[in-house]
Amino acid sequence: MKIITNVLRALALFATILFFNSGFAQTAEEGAQLFNANCTSCHAINEKVVGPALKDAHKRRDEKWLISWIKNSQKMVKAGDPIAVQIYKENNEALMTAFENLNDNQIKSVIAYIKAESEKPAAPATAASTGSSVSNEGASPVEVNANMRGKINWLLIIIAVLLFMVIALVLDILGLVGQIQGKPVINWNSINSKMALLFLIAGMGAVIWEFAAHTKLTVNSYDGASAHSNEYDSMFNITFYLTLVVFIITQILLFWYLFKYKHSKSRKALYFPDNHKLELIWTVIPAIVLTVLVIRGLKTWNDIMYHKDEKAQLIEVYGYQFGWNARYAGADNVLGKHDFREIGKVNALGVDPKDPKALDDVVTNELHLKVDQPVMLKFRAKDVIHSAYLPHFRVQMNVVPGLPTQFAFTPTITTADMRSKLNDPTFDYILLCNKICGGAHYRMKMKVIVHTAGDYEKWMSSQTQYVQNAAPVADTTSTQTQVRVPAKNNKILAIK
Repeated sequence: MKIITNVLRALALFATILFFNSGFAQTAEEGAQLFNANCTSCHAINEKVVGPALKDAHKRRDEKWLISWIKNSQKMVKAGDPIAVQIYKENNEALMTAFENLNDNQIKSVIAYIKAESEKPAAPATAASTGSSVSNEGASPVEVNANMRGKINWLLIIIAVLLFMVIALVLDILGLVGQIQGKPVINWNSINSKMALLFLIAGMGAVIWEFAAHTKLTVNSYDGASAHSNEYDSMFNITFYLTLVVFIITQILLFWYLFKYKHSKSRKALYFPDNHKLELIWTVIPAIVLTVLVIRGLKTWNDIMYHKDEKAQLIEVYGYQFGWNARYAGADNVLGKHDFREIGKVNALGVDPKDPKALDDVVTNELHLKVDQPVMLKFRAKDVIHSAYLPHFRVQMNVVPGLPTQFAFTPTITTADMRSKLNDPTFDYILLCNKICGGAHYRMKMKVIVHTAGDYEKWMSSQTQYVQNAAPVADTTSTQTQVRVPAKNNKILAIK
């Protein structure tokens, strides 16, 4: 009884803390939340950050155009929209991340937030100096709604605190009644044992439902698309199902014994100081199983990671908040040197412009691969730690600033064949970030296309090389800087 009341008091204390914290963390409109999660790394309302200031953007462009631009600006640029092309050139051909994951209503919410912030009147100086409160008159709809929702949250937390306190008091009273009568009013041993059994049944039911509902949504529900996928999946499945069997057995024993052997004054617990035979069994068997799993895991890892393939195509994958770029080695299959000091001076990826081997490199915002052709992905990061995750190829590697990493594999199924296999014409391979790298981490992804050899060569021949039709690179000691001439698409960006 006393434990239950203490728990309820702790919950009441926790709710009280939330109550006071809620006063300093009022919620905002969906548009403000979406803007903070997706846009603040590149934009602000009243000042230029990476991209231009967004004040009065709703006045400069109509809503339909803004929705299309936010969803996929590069699509509009490639389609030749004159306004899109103009903005693209004015911002040094910087690639804006596509937000195709946002629906029209969400984007309209963001636009509404920009409008509200743009029209917000400047705060009177006297209010700040005198500390007097300002009424909601003249406040934006975002602020008014946030204030109302904040008050509702306060009220709900107050109700929760009072409810926990009342329940704790009732249980205290029942405890005193039990002391007066000489026997407990509530038999908590019986109640807890039955709750343990119900928890076991509900938990196992949830496990079965999880497998039935979500297994088909995982990439492991169908064959991988790389040469090492079968070995990887075999190792994963053996480990998973072994631990699943152990999980089911231990949970059933744990909760069944809680129910069966609940406390009773008529039963005395038996005590075994030790049992060498049992201890030997449950030590040796797991040790043997884990040793086999670890040895196989190390062998699989070494087979995947530590092999040399002189014919492997070299591609650099460059991660930044919150996107990816891919740089392909040209006919020489040698990537130009990377120099972080060049970032922002001549190009966005830090490629050394003086290295002749960079002259035939190609840069895109999609990752294109050739089926049955080994590929060596070399990873670099600009800002924080990312993790390159290609789930369909069973590939994952950390992307660390200042520490290049790499992963080699061979794609075995083209995008077209996988679409046919899955009977899904919209399917695409994808490169994700598997590290929580910031507020917009969830949208850090890049499309991956696997071609046949002929289609790949056709695609590559249509790409602009790094310095095709470009002016000579300026001497960094000169006071005048020459600029690379913008190419038709996918060119490393030049900055004046």
